[in-house]
Amino acid sequence: MSHPSLRAFPFCLAALLCVVPALIVSPRLLAEDVSWKRPLAEKEAAYEANILRRHNILGLYPSMVEIPPKGADVDITTRTALSDVVHAVCWTSNYLAGASYRYKFLKESGAAEETVRAAQQRADELFEAVYRCQRVTGVRGLQARGYFLGHGPVYAERQHAHKIDEWHQGQADGQALRWRGNPSHHNYSDAIHGLGQYYDLCAEGAQKERAREAIDALVSYWVDNDLTIHKLDRSRRGTPILGFTDGKTLNTRVMMAIAGAKVAHHATGKQKFRDTYDRLLEQFGVRGMTNFTAGKDFDDAEHVFCHLENLFRIETDAELLDAYGIVADALWANHKNDAHSLFTYIYYSIRPDAFGKEQALAEAHRSLQTWPTDTTLQPRMNSLFPDRKPPFPVYQARWDNEYLWKGDLLHPDGWLSRIVTTLDVSVEDSMVIAAADANGDLYLSTDGAASFDGWQPLDNQPGRVRQVAFGPRSRVLAAACDEGFFLSETGGNSWTKLPVPADGGRPVHLTFTDAEGKSLFAVSTQGVYRSRDFGGEFVGQSWVSLADELPQGATLQFHVAQGDPTRLYAKVDDRFFTRTLDDEPWTLGGEVGLGEFSKRLSFFAVDPTNPLRAFAGAATLPGRFPVRTIVQETASGGEEWSNGMETVFRMLSSGKLIEYLGGFPSGEVKAMAFHPRNPQVLFAIGERGVLKSSDGGRSWQPKEAGLDIPQAHSLMVPQQGDGIYVGTPGGLYVSRDEGETWENAHLLLQFTRNTRRELGGAAFIDAYWRARNYGFIDEALASRAAE
Repeated sequence: MSHPSLRAFPFCLAALLCVVPALIVSPRLLAEDVSWKRPLAEKEAAYEANILRRHNILGLYPSMVEIPPKGADVDITTRTALSDVVHAVCWTSNYLAGASYRYKFLKESGAAEETVRAAQQRADELFEAVYRCQRVTGVRGLQARGYFLGHGPVYAERQHAHKIDEWHQGQADGQALRWRGNPSHHNYSDAIHGLGQYYDLCAEGAQKERAREAIDALVSYWVDNDLTIHKLDRSRRGTPILGFTDGKTLNTRVMMAIAGAKVAHHATGKQKFRDTYDRLLEQFGVRGMTNFTAGKDFDDAEHVFCHLENLFRIETDAELLDAYGIVADALWANHKNDAHSLFTYIYYSIRPDAFGKEQALAEAHRSLQTWPTDTTLQPRMNSLFPDRKPPFPVYQARWDNEYLWKGDLLHPDGWLSRIVTTLDVSVEDSMVIAAADANGDLYLSTDGAASFDGWQPLDNQPGRVRQVAFGPRSRVLAAACDEGFFLSETGGNSWTKLPVPADGGRPVHLTFTDAEGKSLFAVSTQGVYRSRDFGGEFVGQSWVSLADELPQGATLQFHVAQGDPTRLYAKVDDRFFTRTLDDEPWTLGGEVGLGEFSKRLSFFAVDPTNPLRAFAGAATLPGRFPVRTIVQETASGGEEWSNGMETVFRMLSSGKLIEYLGGFPSGEVKAMAFHPRNPQVLFAIGERGVLKSSDGGRSWQPKEAGLDIPQAHSLMVPQQGDGIYVGTPGGLYVSRDEGETWENAHLLLQFTRNTRRELGGAAFIDAYWRARNYGFIDEALASRAAE
């Protein structure tokens, strides 16, 4: 028979959803999310609705979940791809505390009876989830970290992740549950503070008795076992609740144990808890304490601040309250400049007359006001913007991976995307796009990169893809991989490895020689090859080397410039050679680069409308002059190059070198490409971001408009379609106006393949309802939109 709170759950869900404004929770990728400007009260309701939809396993709150495909529900069973239940008992307990303050405030402020009842039912559901984490283990007081519904291995077991032997099968409330063991002292700490808040502020009737039993069992588990949290298998080493300690110096971990013992005695009246409390107070010299030292640790501070709330409510001994106030002051000294809403509200509820209250509360309110209602984890690179200083607004900060108040608003960068390194557009249909990332994973878009859901990973890829190209049909793909050269005629569902001659080099490039797809060019770091044309069924099955006559070199690079005629370029160390596909031999071209004054060539780009015209470049070495990339041009197939050593020395002797260098891009240019149909327009990836030249490479301008993160690492200019693509730490972007502005191409690669994840909004709820309860946020502030 299930517990009554489980049967009541649908009512509570319906009651909340019918009054909550709709929350946009798609994995959207926009340059600016203005949802943070919504009023606090409206955002709180939106977060609660989203938690019920996506972060809810019979009340258990997994803080981070993988966003399902469009229109699908989050899977809360063992089959789910990812849901962070390993930390769920912690954040459900914190959420329970916030929900308890919500109930208290609504009841005391005269809210409608139905609203108060729904708030209490929601808190009851959260309590049952925390308590279920004990009951599912089958051992009184042993607490699971979290659970999934159903049977069978969970994603962590399927991936052979850390501590896979800590997953166990159990049941509670008529439900089969797969639960995670090996709880930490933090799991017990968060649970007891949340249960303590619920017991005092919300639990009534039968729920009060259940809360008392849950508290008794939880704390007894370590009090009765020599202050040790044992594992399910008691033969394995347990976790000391006090950690490593000298046995006399009070620290944050000891404070967690002290508070837990006090809450247990408060709820049960049992002498063993009082004895433990008194023994710890005496052993660690809490009475009469005049000083407390703690390092800056957001995780431990979150625990202890929440425990202090309980202690200041239930402890009556003035001497102990003085000592606990000293602990609060020490924690606050570490965090007073962090705009940390939860810490601020708790601290000034304990120390209402402490210095700096007005400013601290204003900063705490501002942090709450800057929470966006779309809680998808987004890439952040605040370090690129000198005017941005920590603590950052919530919508701008790099979030913690579990619970915002466990982390902070001080970290500038994080959750960055892997770089898309290769991309091509189908000859047959420009809505079909293939791309691969730095890991070599391959993706296919069938809507022209117009949406997140339009991109799908190809599961049957041949290996780690380094370059991809389409053939004459959208189903025909060629790929150069670490494992060799491959061809697919089934849209990437199956692949054939091509018998390109083994030369000891790494595959670099594989592309078709003509629109009919009759033969291919293959380029490695040691050679260049063309397949013989024996008809469609033999494409890529027989090859001829095109580089046999080249001299030996330490480094070789090849480029195939397709045209009429197709021209081959080879760079042997720092010298260029060229030939056409006719039987003519390789010829040595002019000198490229600045020798000892520059790095090796960093790019080589050929005009797609004229194979004889090419650009090459190398950055000058740091020293007397600013680092610039010297762009050299040939219009003769490499026989002669502009901006060579002779030109540089002439400018140096005439005193015009600085002026001369100023015409080139600053820093090192990593890539360059021509517009496929306008040879006067070129694009490059500079030291920071995208550069464009509209005058054939004579001058360059940065082009960053529309990029969330104005930094690019790769440049892709396919011959088909109207897009110019760049790979950035914020994902893939496309320009459809010749590089003037950029828009999101919706391929963001932060986690497994192109999956997206979001956090729930429980941390907002925890802080918001405390602020309402303590009178720090009134109705006017709660209802006002942010600016």
